[in-house]
Amino acid sequence: MPKAGVEPARANGPLDFESSASSSSATSAEGIRRNGIRTVAGRSSRRHNGAPQRAGRLGVSSRPLLKVPLRRVLATGSVERNSRANEEAQLRRRNLLSVLVLVLSALALLAAGCGGDDNGTSGSSGGGDTGGGGQAVKIVSDLPLQGSSAGQTETMVNAIKLYLEQIGGKAGDFTVSYESFDDSTAAKGAWDEATCAANARKYVEDESILGVIGTFNSGCAKIEVPIANEASLAYVSPANTAVGLTHVGPGSEPGEPDKYYPSGTRNYARVVASDDFQGEIDAAYMQDALGVTSVYILDDKDAYGKGVADAFEQAAKANGLKVAGHTGWDANAQNYKALMTQVKASGADGVYIGGIACFNGGQVIKDKVSVVGDNEAVKLLVSDGFVLDSLFDEAGADNLAGTYGSAPVLNPDDLTGAGKTFLDAYQAKYGAPEVYTAYAAAAAQVLVDAIGRSDGTREDVVAKVFDANITDGIVGPMSFNPDGDPTSGLISIFQAEASGPPWKFVEAKQVGASS
Repeated sequence: MPKAGVEPARANGPLDFESSASSSSATSAEGIRRNGIRTVAGRSSRRHNGAPQRAGRLGVSSRPLLKVPLRRVLATGSVERNSRANEEAQLRRRNLLSVLVLVLSALALLAAGCGGDDNGTSGSSGGGDTGGGGQAVKIVSDLPLQGSSAGQTETMVNAIKLYLEQIGGKAGDFTVSYESFDDSTAAKGAWDEATCAANARKYVEDESILGVIGTFNSGCAKIEVPIANEASLAYVSPANTAVGLTHVGPGSEPGEPDKYYPSGTRNYARVVASDDFQGEIDAAYMQDALGVTSVYILDDKDAYGKGVADAFEQAAKANGLKVAGHTGWDANAQNYKALMTQVKASGADGVYIGGIACFNGGQVIKDKVSVVGDNEAVKLLVSDGFVLDSLFDEAGADNLAGTYGSAPVLNPDDLTGAGKTFLDAYQAKYGAPEVYTAYAAAAAQVLVDAIGRSDGTREDVVAKVFDANITDGIVGPMSFNPDGDPTSGLISIFQAEASGPPWKFVEAKQVGASS
């Protein structure tokens, strides 16, 4: 949304929207050249497994743990004999206390091993019984667990836990524990800059952590990745899409992406396609499928929202789609009627929204419908930060009805092979998934695969992430180019209906980064 530069993809001709997600997922993808979209064949399979476990070892010192000074008895004769007896009694008590200290210490260590680490901002950990043996290591997730995204991210945490349970607790010769961290605050209801920075520092300081599944929001990744980069700590994002995190393209900022990698070596990869592809697909869909001739662009001023909106604008202009205006909204405003009056006055017959719903997105949609017109009269297409089931409540199902949304994911119902098996098990245990649920498990799969093939150092885990070649992955084949972008991916189109969630799948287009 929501992870040597790659040039933005430039379509050589009109995009074909006849292909469906199910047909796309049946074949391997080959990636996208820097000037167009193409497909690729998969490669040989590698071992990938892992699960949570903590191990501890008790050492017993030969020296006494507790020293009790003997009292001096200033007496003679029978008092002297009583003194020796008292000393012997104190020695016996001292030895008994030493044994008790050892027993209590052992019990405390065992409790700590069962209870997990308590350093996270979220106490959630999981992954099932990991079994015994092997060096104990740890992975964490970094997601916003409060606000509009909470419903989505809760499914992602559950997906990670389930994957770790399914693989039986082993990543090669390692056992893996897992902890969920929250990068949001209740006051903000969204990801928080200070929390993201504090989380990253915690991960760096805990040497048992070999990888991070995150972040969800691109703005948070831009804070955390440079901190982790200097410690060679691997990040694999299930949802980041900001272009500048990995390469130069539409929506990237000056100095990106190099400023996120002060060590000079990449430590970040993502399992979804970036916003330059999403912007291109969205612009073409709005023009060709929805028949829009003039579009007004809105963004939430956040790193992700502004980036995807800029990518859309560049693609729209290249396609000859008129851009009637482009404005950012204030997430703290009570309403957006004045802004929507401006949109209506532009004469645009379509509105594109780039952003995340937790920045007052429900109110934006309410005011769009009340002032500009319903989503049939004036088409509305939103980026993946709005493709949340919670938006039906926040905007109202009637206001959201007819809205189209795009996301760099495969429709959950169209997953095949390992993906279908995984989601069937997920639904049986937790209920219906959301659009990024399986991608959280896919990010965990990449990290576990890398750890299992590594020598146990952070540096080697990073190296193994970048040479991943998972052929039967949860979301399909998974490998990365040198920038950390997936060599194949999808942009899917969904639509909201008045009957309520979930978002209904419409169609998809296969994309990918150059290798």
